[in-house]
Amino acid sequence: MMENHHGTAGAPMLEILRGKSLCQVLIVVTRYFGGILLGTGGLVRAYAGATKKALEEAKFVEKQIGKEVQISFTYSEAENFKYYCRKNQINVIKEEYSDDVNFLVELTNEKLKKMQNEIDNRKLKATRIDKITEKYI
Repeated sequence: MMENHHGTAGAPMLEILRGKSLCQVLIVVTRYFGGILLGTGGLVRAYAGATKKALEEAKFVEKQIGKEVQISFTYSEAENFKYYCRKNQINVIKEEYSDDVNFLVELTNEKLKKMQNEIDNRKLKATRIDKITEKYI
């Protein structure tokens, strides 16, 4: 007779993730052994233990909602903007050189507000700024 082991894998794993307040996480545990000898309690401990071990060794990334922004500067102001980006940990995705220097950057909403304030106060002399897309940074 086959034993029913419903709730011995997903439920214990999900409870561990909920306890850590994690989201956008995928945990995969592969069982190569049938499990009948382990019994329900043994299966729960095995899956929970594998999940805990994976989380102990995982590298976590905290994401924030931000924007991908196209911003343009004259050639004489481009180096100032690159320095500003390095100093404020703003990721420059792409630089294009044409009539002006066009930068595609990604930054958090908080950093975008600060940068917009710097532009409004003429500390950064952008010739143009366009918000392109919202994304997780």
